[in-house]
Amino acid sequence: MKRALVIGGTGFIGVNLVDALLAEGVAVRVTTRPSSATLLLRKRNVERVPGSLEEPEALETAMRGCDTVFLAGAYYPRYSLDLTAACEEGVRGVRNACEAALRADVPRFVYTSTIATLGPPPPGRIADERDVLPSMPEDSVYRGAKWAMEHEIEAARAKGLSIVTTLPGGCVGPNDVRIGTNAFLVGVIRGALPWFVDGTVNMVDVGDVARAHVLAAEMPSGSRYAIGGHDLRIRELLERVAQRFGGRVPELELGLEEARERASADERAAAPKRERVPIPREMVDLIGCGQPVSNQRAEQELGLKFTPLDEALDRARAWLARLKLVPNEPRRNDEHA
Repeated sequence: MKRALVIGGTGFIGVNLVDALLAEGVAVRVTTRPSSATLLLRKRNVERVPGSLEEPEALETAMRGCDTVFLAGAYYPRYSLDLTAACEEGVRGVRNACEAALRADVPRFVYTSTIATLGPPPPGRIADERDVLPSMPEDSVYRGAKWAMEHEIEAARAKGLSIVTTLPGGCVGPNDVRIGTNAFLVGVIRGALPWFVDGTVNMVDVGDVARAHVLAAEMPSGSRYAIGGHDLRIRELLERVAQRFGGRVPELELGLEEARERASADERAAAPKRERVPIPREMVDLIGCGQPVSNQRAEQELGLKFTPLDEALDRARAWLARLKLVPNEPRRNDEHA
């Protein structure tokens, strides 16, 4: 790989992917929009070009001369309120990017999906890349949109686009400007989470996800790699954060259906002003379908080694402290009883 285009290179996974590519000596081009947060890119030796998923001609121009395109910033529904609209927007953006790549004759296209598109495995093993949901999950806007987008990816592969797909779990770590998955650390450390719902989650260091993308770009078309990282229960994760950095696990634990209703109500109230909610419906849905996921293919075929969870959490907390969202020095609960 000599030159790569990163679509979504100003986002959480995208910035870390840019760093992983630069570390390998790859010339990096990044698409940006007028609204893109480009502060982190200013300190990196990258070429910035205009383009968005709504501008297929600009994408095609940006892809010219690149041997690999990474779509690391596909549509991500801000609220889980309209499944049809979310699917339409997500599919349109993926289709624009794939068709531009076909016209530009891009040798390799790497798509960032999510382990949330995996279905339950057959008895006797844990879930892996083979467990594709046969139909769209209609009880979750996030999962439904991501399923539809993967379906569009497969349609583009059938047309001849050489595609590799990665399926990350919940990413933690540095360079999260908009504070996505890392928000749960802020909530625990500051004692601001009002409630939680228990279930299985898959947490992974964002640096591992970035390295997996670079390695996956060399794999055959059609390859899929689950990058779930560490499987654990939400209660265990929250208690781990509170014990390590201080803070509080919410006393109120909701059942799944009650949590869905609560999160949906919060989003309906927040949407008119585009405000954040304490716990998004998307997160509740991910917990509701959560399951252990095998990393075996990524470990064996890519040679990927996963960062220990505590180290990943330390890196995330340090980033949040840099943004002054948590104290500079963690106050471990076992040291400050």
